[in-house]
Amino acid sequence: MFAVIYRGFIYPQQEKHYQEAWHCIAKYFIEHCGALGSALHKTTEGEYIAYSRWPDKAKRDAVWGENANPVPENIQQAIKVLKMCIDLGKSYDEIEMHVIHVIDDFLLTTAV
Repeated sequence: MFAVIYRGFIYPQQEKHYQEAWHCIAKYFIEHCGALGSALHKTTEGEYIAYSRWPDKAKRDAVWGENANPVPENIQQAIKVLKMCIDLGKSYDEIEMHVIHVIDDFLLTTAV
């Protein structure tokens, strides 16, 4: 399994747009691209933290990043919106994890 953690701050006036774009992208990746799940959180400090799981890095890279396979126009637009909402002055590198064994997992599975 492969997991990624994203952290950053969203421009306050763009939070709703970011949340809608993230939901659209995450739902598409789960329903059509093999993602195993995703979650988006906001801390009391205003930081957004997202977590996504994939079967492996290759599956994730095939749909996310510069060399990704084409996705529908609405998803391309959602990705552009997502990126425009991020305050690059307060962003962090994503954390990539090759998971060799899940020790314990209590994340609930819910409909997106």
